[in-house]
Amino acid sequence: MSGTSPLHVAQRPLTDRERGERVYRGELIVFKNVAAMTRLIAVADGLIREAFTTLEPEAAQFHLERDDYLERIEDLRKTYGKSAEVKSLCRAVLEEVGADPERNYWDRRHLRIQPHGAAFADAHYTLDFHRDSWASNLYQQTNWWAPIYPVTHERTIAFRLDCWSEEVANTSAGWDIEALRAHRARGAPYPLLPLPTEPVALEGAYRAVIEPGDVLCFSSAHLHGSVPNESGRARFSTEFRTVNLDDMWEGRGAPNIDGHAPHTAFDWFRRASDGKALPDALDQGADGN
Repeated sequence: MSGTSPLHVAQRPLTDRERGERVYRGELIVFKNVAAMTRLIAVADGLIREAFTTLEPEAAQFHLERDDYLERIEDLRKTYGKSAEVKSLCRAVLEEVGADPERNYWDRRHLRIQPHGAAFADAHYTLDFHRDSWASNLYQQTNWWAPIYPVTHERTIAFRLDCWSEEVANTSAGWDIEALRAHRARGAPYPLLPLPTEPVALEGAYRAVIEPGDVLCFSSAHLHGSVPNESGRARFSTEFRTVNLDDMWEGRGAPNIDGHAPHTAFDWFRRASDGKALPDALDQGADGN
């Protein structure tokens, strides 16, 4: 990359159509100083500090036994994902940046924690480069990502923007969410997500560094992954994904360059306003009612 940032900084809320036109052609959009995200960060910080008691969250791994640390992480992620307050604030984030909760369907709200060091560099904490569309098969999907605490080039997410229109051989044709769930139930290994069949270099990737309170959105078709964290501090971030019903009905979306998923994950998504399932909305027509 050159020294200029590829981020489009939105100077105002964007309609779903405006945002879609940008992310579907490969742009990364950042909304600055989103008030609802600042409120969400305060809630997340409270949950995080409760989980780690008196320990400073970004350094807690250095003061706890590994199993204790991982158990706290998993309990914290579950608590965050089930929080009604988190859900309400995430909806407020969407509304503040211009997304219509009546027309957008979302999946679960995630708290992502990436500890420092190679000892935690497995697929649950450090994600290899991938396109979300390899799993969901939805090219109307937009990803929303925000840091809870400050990030740096050494602990953030990275994008291979040069691969937007370049085929990357991958395992999407043989990956299945039901197989993942079945293997997890048995405690058996299975890839967390479809992956490239050859390593994708971090060199040349754009590393997104935005401030707490900012929100980054990008397409499911962007090739992205975690920067291996050797910064000495854990990374805490939040994310969720949306699918716009109008884009689905009108045929707008990112290009499918190399996805071969056997299924489309309509059932992952529910309407942000009232929880109505996306498959039901599709069955009932373009108005979703």
